[in-house]
Amino acid sequence: MDVQEYLRELAQVNRNGFGFLLAYGSTWLAAAVLGWRFGERVGTYAALFQGMVGLPLGLLLTAAAADGPRPQDASLNSLSIYLSTGQLLILPLVIVLVTLERYTVAVGALAVTLAVHFVPYSWLYSTPIYIVVAAVVAVGTAVLIAREGPDRATGARICALTGAALILGGLAAVSS
Repeated sequence: MDVQEYLRELAQVNRNGFGFLLAYGSTWLAAAVLGWRFGERVGTYAALFQGMVGLPLGLLLTAAAADGPRPQDASLNSLSIYLSTGQLLILPLVIVLVTLERYTVAVGALAVTLAVHFVPYSWLYSTPIYIVVAAVVAVGTAVLIAREGPDRATGARICALTGAALILGGLAAVSS
């Protein structure tokens, strides 16, 4: 199987990765709700740990909706693992930001890391959806941080923006 054939089959089987977009969209929205309801500290912790729910939920949604078995290619499968684990490198910085009570910057760092993480998925699934979602999250996060007000809800707004962008991306992925 050549690379292009693998990519076409992967996109078809996984429905362009919609399960992960919907799962993580839901967990980012949950972090937004927690931030608005219980304050920026709780919302930041929710954003930091939302992946613990998002990953298994994404795997479950993907498996439940899969259109056949995942194609196998050792090199490309390992690429997916590297893409997924690379974003973990932001965690030491985010932990420092949380301990310094820089909650908005911590959430912003997580959101922008997610945006950067998504760009290669446009190639992997041969769709611009991931670049569009990444751009919305990156630019939206920058705008929200630049306009941060005294209400201390910017982190919750970043979580809401990220969650909404992911869910809309997931809906676009499953319908394309």
